[in-house]
Amino acid sequence: MKKLLIIIGIVVLLVCVGLSGCNEDSNTLNSEKNKFVGTWKGNETFTYEFFSDGTVNVTNNNGYFEIKDETLVLTFSDGFVETFNYIFSNDDKTLTLTPTGIGQQLVLYKQ
Repeated sequence: MKKLLIIIGIVVLLVCVGLSGCNEDSNTLNSEKNKFVGTWKGNETFTYEFFSDGTVNVTNNNGYFEIKDETLVLTFSDGFVETFNYIFSNDDKTLTLTPTGIGQQLVLYKQ
C-alpha cells in the first residue's frame, strides 16, 4: 500500500510540474506586445516610442501601453486614454492603428 501511495504521489507531482508551464495566453500576449517595442514614425510629425517595460512616449507625452481584448490601449500621464485596433504588416515593420472611437487611421513605420 505504501508503494502505491508513493507512486501516486510521484505521478501527481510530475503532472503538476508538467502543467505549470502551460500558460500560452501570457506568452502570446508578451510576444504580441514585443512587436510594438521600438520607434515608429508616420507621415505626420509625431513619433511613437514603445519600450519593453510597457511605457510609451508619443511626441513628448508619456504613458503606458497594454494589449487588452485584442486592442492597443495607451494611457497617458495626464489621464487621457486612447484605444486602437491594430494590424501589423510588411514583416511587422508597418503598423496600422485605427481608433475604436472617433479619429483618423494612422500608418506607422518601424525605424
